Amino acid sequence: MPEAQELLLVRHGQSTANAKGIWQGQMDFPLSEEGRRQADLAGRGLAGEPFEGLYSSPLSRALETAEIIRDRTRFVGEVVPAYGLSERHGGILEGHTWAEQEQRNPELAKKFLAIPEEERWALVGAESEDEVIARFEEALSSIRARHRDGARIVIVSHGGVMRAFLRHLFGPEVLPGAQRAANASITRLQWDETGPRLLEVASTAHLNEDPGSSTME
Repeated sequence: MPEAQELLLVRHGQSTANAKGIWQGQMDFPLSEEGRRQADLAGRGLAGEPFEGLYSSPLSRALETAEIIRDRTRFVGEVVPAYGLSERHGGILEGHTWAEQEQRNPELAKKFLAIPEEERWALVGAESEDEVIARFEEALSSIRARHRDGARIVIVSHGGVMRAFLRHLFGPEVLPGAQRAANASITRLQWDETGPRLLEVASTAHLNEDPGSSTME
């Protein structure tokens, strides 16, 4: 049986919009200073694990995270952008905090919280769950096809699309409720001809002093 590939899914570091509670979607915001620090720690955490591919969403908060990881790990290849790794287009949610949404349209905000998640995206003109999952899976399939069996590949993306993808594959208990992977966290997948296997979800051990910090034991 061919040796499994290992995919390391990294959420980008904190952006300036994250710091202010703004829903970004596909709007472009840079990393904050804290986000650059987180990306640096993620890179240092990956420095002892050789990998042969580094891919990123083209949005600047992800691309800058990937570039910092490249520098800290001394990876000799290029950061390859892939649109399919981009965050969910958020419709009218983009560019505003939730408090602003409640102030601008309190009835819509109330309805948004009262209906199932998939219906919420249609209500605000955002990408559907199926659309997000389809393009993310297509991006991963294309990336995997470029590398040999047994390769380790680093992929920098976003909390919303990663959440949709992981819950689709492994069930809602992976990231329950509204939970998302933390900024600059690392999720590990092992993938062979039988499919993906989840090794670790949203580990933040590299970001703090507790070596056991992870959302999955």
